[in-house]
Amino acid sequence: MSQNDGGQMSKTENQTTSMDAELQEMLAQSDTGARDPQGIAKKVLLIVPFIWALFQLWYASPLPFVLNFGIINDTEARSIHLAFAIFLAFTAYPAMKSSPRDHVPLTDWIFAFAGAFSAGYLFLFYNELAGRSGAPTTFDTAVAVTGMLMLLEATRRSLCPPLMIVALVF
Repeated sequence: MSQNDGGQMSKTENQTTSMDAELQEMLAQSDTGARDPQGIAKKVLLIVPFIWALFQLWYASPLPFVLNFGIINDTEARSIHLAFAIFLAFTAYPAMKSSPRDHVPLTDWIFAFAGAFSAGYLFLFYNELAGRSGAPTTFDTAVAVTGMLMLLEATRRSLCPPLMIVALVF
């Protein structure tokens, strides 16, 4: 970098450095979900995506059929996939701009587990749901409504409010 007579960076170079720092911050927020928690939350945000990736590799590979173990149908796989996505949306993305970035609040953990359970409900109770198709119980309906609300909120947090509105309209 060039220096002026006093050994100071020029105003343009300061602005460029500041803009580079802002750009790096924006990239970090989009890559990490705008949260940089410490402790166990950080470990969870590293381990859960890794397990999700392993699940996707297992599901896409021929190994379940070769080993005759861990074979699941498409509906169950989608349920598991959505459970991972919703869990990560609530733990990696803060609810608002004013929400803490250095830790995951208790409410976000509760929403993450409730959303993951709602999405995973189809996998967990697949046979029971298939056996009573067309006749949902009150609990089935409550889980479905909770799941839809959690999915809309996860969409708002991770993607953008306009996409959530489009989902509501259609």
